[in-house]
Amino acid sequence: MKWSDTAWEEAAPVFRKVLEHPFITELAAGTLSRDRFATYLVQDSLYLREYARVMSLIASRLENPEHAALFLASAMENLDSEKAVHDLYLDGTGLRDIREPAMSPACLMCSSHLWRQAAAEPLEIALASVLPCFVVYDKTGKSVYAAAASSLDSNPYREWISLYGSGSFDDPTARITELCNDAAAASSEEMRKKMTEAFVTGVKMEWMFWNSAYIKEQWTI
Repeated sequence: MKWSDTAWEEAAPVFRKVLEHPFITELAAGTLSRDRFATYLVQDSLYLREYARVMSLIASRLENPEHAALFLASAMENLDSEKAVHDLYLDGTGLRDIREPAMSPACLMCSSHLWRQAAAEPLEIALASVLPCFVVYDKTGKSVYAAAASSLDSNPYREWISLYGSGSFDDPTARITELCNDAAAASSEEMRKKMTEAFVTGVKMEWMFWNSAYIKEQWTI
């Protein structure tokens, strides 16, 4: 069994909670409030800015130039697609007039967590830490698309659902997964366990990010 299969088995209970979260179920039904979706988009834009920098840092740590190029290309494909959807929904909302929206506590936590993994942990753990963003969005998108398919034309979030449910993330997800599997195969059993822990933590972070948008989390002080 590949490391990624083992890691996904460990993360599966958390991912079930992701699919059951009202942000995701209401997104599929088209009943998610606009302000909750807008909150998510603004925070996701802030997060992706940091995510791109983290991906660049990890790529610089890969000794094989081909692997580094592959890693960056996969990351940029995802980021470009996501930015296009953000632009589509944010244009005309007035949200772009906010000079510098503050990161929510969850957004700051997720971003800081990735920076710590990328800068302070072994490369194997850094790779495992960024994989959930690829895998969770790929699997969640397909699940939402399947649930929304019968009424997609009338769903106000159909562009988001179509992007993440189209399978366009399959290839970059597979590439990053392969890099993680290669790193795990060359590592000790202890390192593979730490990679799995990092992966499961990343899946939990995805749940927390969507939950933060749903409750429109604010700083309490």
